[in-house]
Amino acid sequence: MGDMEVEKSEVKNKTVGEYMKLGIICTMINGFGRRGYYNTQEIGLGRELERQGHEVTIYKCVKKTGGESIERVKLGNTLSILYIPVSSFGAHGCLDTAVLSTDLDAVLCFADNQIFLPHIYRFCARHEIRMVPYIGRTHSSSGGVHGFAMNALFHLGTLRWFRRGPAISKIEEVRQELLQLGVKDVKVAPVGLDFSVMKSDFAAYDRAALRREFGLLPEDMVICTVGRMGPEKNPLDLVEIYQQVREQKPCKLLLVGEGTQSEDLKTKIAASKWKSDIVLIDRIPNDQIWKVYATADYFVNLCRTEIFGMAILEAMYYGVSVAALAAPGPSVTLRDMPGHKLCSSYEEIRDWLLAEHPAQEQLRESAARTVQLYNWKPCADTFLSMAVGGTNEHSGHHNILSSSRA
Repeated sequence: MGDMEVEKSEVKNKTVGEYMKLGIICTMINGFGRRGYYNTQEIGLGRELERQGHEVTIYKCVKKTGGESIERVKLGNTLSILYIPVSSFGAHGCLDTAVLSTDLDAVLCFADNQIFLPHIYRFCARHEIRMVPYIGRTHSSSGGVHGFAMNALFHLGTLRWFRRGPAISKIEEVRQELLQLGVKDVKVAPVGLDFSVMKSDFAAYDRAALRREFGLLPEDMVICTVGRMGPEKNPLDLVEIYQQVREQKPCKLLLVGEGTQSEDLKTKIAASKWKSDIVLIDRIPNDQIWKVYATADYFVNLCRTEIFGMAILEAMYYGVSVAALAAPGPSVTLRDMPGHKLCSSYEEIRDWLLAEHPAQEQLRESAARTVQLYNWKPCADTFLSMAVGGTNEHSGHHNILSSSRA
């Protein structure tokens, strides 16, 4: 099929509420949706789409390290995930479209600024599949030459496809950025928690016993963080803040995660006068992560570029007081959430940790609001409405269609 034929293709004729065969694509290989850990967005969305009566296949790229083969895992009656080893450049995975089903009605792609998406768009156009990008950032978070190159490739390729059809942004700030970049049809739908993996009865457990599992005492005031231990998360700075707080009040620090700064973090902890009060755990399986939140009094997020922050949502669900630096995600998720604090500086975070702990009534109110606002139904509904929303507009873009595959 030639490029001119691709331009004339239309999406399959479906109506809202009608059974559809759907795909979810995630080409990111930077730890997003890491298997077996934390609250994976693509699986949470997939479960909601299945709940609404659709058949869903998740195509999850993982970094190729050797002779691995594709692995399919069945997650529900009509929900499955394929873990697909791929070649990559940085966090950008290159998915071979040969693995995609040609009879899909629509796909949602966790897109952000991924550079290896144009050939997936072309595949979908050839097979009359509506492709909807779900976007949390429009530029590389890397600096220097690498970041410049990634942004240039994104603008030359993926962005030009974003401009052709509907897109979903995770927050209003990203929607405004996309509109300024020439993407005309953008709706906002927040990410959500996958409540099927949350521990709804966590409050019934003995908190003192849970704390002892981490070497903590029942009376300890516990500050925690969960996430990737890399420079964007500033874990070394968190140790500094903790030490300032510890000088003024007894408390413990519980760090869960690993990353490029893990060794530096271990060195910094070993040199701290409060090292015996700091607990660092590299990995905790998803079915055990609730114990960290059930143990903690405070959760701290120091990422200034946080797009949404699944761990922040998890902490609020479990009634842990969150202190987070102002960033695109926390500026939305912490809005009108009593018992939590959006901070403009490290000093504000330190002061929040030193102040009296928020009342349980406030934290319970915010937990209820988290359940109400941050579930996957709004995103699923928005995607489904776009999946049946007319034809793909491909006219006037011969230069992209005839370009080499990404």
